[in-house]
Amino acid sequence: MSEFMGNIYGRYDAKKDNLPGGATLHSMMTPHGPDSKTFDRTSQEELKPVKMEGTMSFMFESSYSLALTEWGDKTCSVVDEDYYKCWQGFTNNFDPNWKPPAGESKQSLTTTVT
Repeated sequence: MSEFMGNIYGRYDAKKDNLPGGATLHSMMTPHGPDSKTFDRTSQEELKPVKMEGTMSFMFESSYSLALTEWGDKTCSVVDEDYYKCWQGFTNNFDPNWKPPAGESKQSLTTTVT
């Protein structure tokens, strides 16, 4: 899946530095998601509905591979060459030896949002 996301006005929740008029393109098989600061903050918040106000963003997803043109990549001179750094602060929480507690089913380890 390829993803093109843009910010029309306000602040985009998952990337606070994505200003109005800004956009990101993640072609298929490219890791992406919220920056490390947003991930850390929202991982600690209570899980409840939150109304977003004062912002408007959009996202298009496609099963086709998307790519920048030569103009978009080089000529326009606005590509953020340091964009990848927003993911540098992630802590590795993976434990290859973790096992679910005895008696717990896989169903009890998932969260259902209704």
